[in-house]
Amino acid sequence: VLPVIMSFGNIIFHDEFFRPYLPVLVKLTVISGVVHQLCFSTFSTLPFAVGSVQDAGLIFLSAIASDIVRFCREKGSTDEEILATTLIGLPIFTVMLGAGLIIIGRLKLAGYVQALPMPVVGGYLAFIGFFCGQSALSLLSSVEVAGLMDWYKFITPNALMLMSPGIIGGAGIYIAVRNIRHMAVLPMSIVLLVTLFYFTLSVTDTSLEDAKDVGWMSNAESPPVWYHTWDYIQFDKVVWDALPGQLTTVLSMIIVVALSSSLDIAAIDLELPKPLEYNYELRMVGLSNVISGLTGGYTGSYIFSQTIFSLRAGIRSRLCGYVVAIMAAITVVMPFSILDFVPNFIFASLLIMICVDLMIEWLWDVRKKLGKIEYSVTLLTFSAIQVGGVEYGIIAGIIFYMIFTRVWPSEAEADNEQLRVADDDETAVFQLKEEKYDTFGIMDKSPADIEQPL
Repeated sequence: VLPVIMSFGNIIFHDEFFRPYLPVLVKLTVISGVVHQLCFSTFSTLPFAVGSVQDAGLIFLSAIASDIVRFCREKGSTDEEILATTLIGLPIFTVMLGAGLIIIGRLKLAGYVQALPMPVVGGYLAFIGFFCGQSALSLLSSVEVAGLMDWYKFITPNALMLMSPGIIGGAGIYIAVRNIRHMAVLPMSIVLLVTLFYFTLSVTDTSLEDAKDVGWMSNAESPPVWYHTWDYIQFDKVVWDALPGQLTTVLSMIIVVALSSSLDIAAIDLELPKPLEYNYELRMVGLSNVISGLTGGYTGSYIFSQTIFSLRAGIRSRLCGYVVAIMAAITVVMPFSILDFVPNFIFASLLIMICVDLMIEWLWDVRKKLGKIEYSVTLLTFSAIQVGGVEYGIIAGIIFYMIFTRVWPSEAEADNEQLRVADDDETAVFQLKEEKYDTFGIMDKSPADIEQPL
């Protein structure tokens, strides 16, 4: 969990401006993960729940952070003012997100939120993967890119050299995780990569300082003592007029995170003998975000994979979640930064693994689970987000879906009603999720309708 949280911190603060401050900013992200885990372990109906900073809101937070940097620079603001505006603005928006989720859950609107077409959600999830991969390449090469059209900047000898270990490591972790179904695969892969790195340094007689100078490791200053982690959060230095312009992005973030959380809850519910209460769980996720924002943290939700790992491992005590939170908190109070000893390609490898996983699942594998019309909408939504950004891309995807289902109604109906019989467990779970939960407007059967024949 911890390396992934740190990787997400690199995504939120991927703008070049934040690079010298990354050790502190990553610590703030880890603290946010600790707060989320404490909330999930305390308030969730699932004693084995794992919750933390999550990928669904990262793109929005990253976009907001970069927009704040651009706005403040145009006004001639100081670095302290930019940091204060970002580190106070993001938690404020996180509180707004949490309040939105609580309202949605309190008014029992989760079913309406889930009405967004699945192909549109798939296009967005594929873009999350793309964005994670792009952020990984930027982290490795120290090259700032705004989108696909800027990728030519990666094609330099030095950038290609620095990116190679992360790309190979990420692809290797993805293959290992896909083929060896065990919870120890990911942490052991990380240990192996770190061991190989230090073995290479030893063989080549390269010091850590040399590795930092080349670009293999972060060259940022060491963070202050842990109780000074919040020193950049200064209300008197906030450029307040930089925040109102982000409200459209925040509204989109609320909708998308509500969707993502609903999908996580649905997927977890598939593993349980008794159905979860969607609206309560959504309110709990909202409360966790409110508390995270009030403590200077960022958006979060269930970590589906780790929650399922805990369930299948037979964990039924909330102590597990508290231990996860305590271990993460220890890294915050340590007198040194983990970034001083872990090479950049470790974090980048995790991001590339997420990239490969999401893009293969939602741009390739999903073609077997969706009809032609739905699959076309997924590809078009992904492309629209590339061109117009997340908010406008999702709106465009919905418009594509509405047009296609009206122009070719018979094919769209055939797509929705087609019974897809799968030979593998992954597709079977996907189908069951579609049938059991009116998820994203695909089917409309209730839990009882499915559980009875099962």
